[in-house]
Amino acid sequence: MATVIQCIADRGLIHSSIETLCGKVGISKTFFYSLFSSKEELVFHALLYQQPRLLDCARQLMEDPELSWRAGVETFLKNCCYGAKSRVAVLSIEEEQQVRRCLSEESFQAFRQYQIRFYGKLLSIFGLPREGIDPRLFGNLALAMMMVHKAIPDAMPFLFPEVAEDMVDFQVRALVDEMERIRASVQQVNADG
Repeated sequence: MATVIQCIADRGLIHSSIETLCGKVGISKTFFYSLFSSKEELVFHALLYQQPRLLDCARQLMEDPELSWRAGVETFLKNCCYGAKSRVAVLSIEEEQQVRRCLSEESFQAFRQYQIRFYGKLLSIFGLPREGIDPRLFGNLALAMMMVHKAIPDAMPFLFPEVAEDMVDFQVRALVDEMERIRASVQQVNADG
């Protein structure tokens, strides 16, 4: 799973063949197909495998005495946006479509539920209750930011790659501003008791 995540982060799903993946972990294609029906099914499981590692990373950042709350959240989001640098698998739009086409409706719905729980846990680590921000909304905002950054310039050539990093900084600050506002209002409600 770690090898798949690394391949997605480095090269993308589309450029990672089953042969390449099998070669990196030292297994045959026959053995691979005894475990997974397709590369897309493997990616589905790899994305689930990545979730606890991301939650641990978020916890470590929130517990780091050297970082403020804001710096911890911003660091986490930027690490996810720069997937290849931080070993986080982020699928492109095309890769998401490819994986979705290969998943049964049951697997797709199960994955959605895993995602909702994952984003809920992440918000909880950041000190934001579910009533403060819908985990689905947070997930959409975070993933959209990551996917657009990944898409520049290949899949989105009309965007300006020379300001892609500035775009991420702006989007992260804007999202964290809203999260901070929600966090402050929840803290105020708790203080008013």
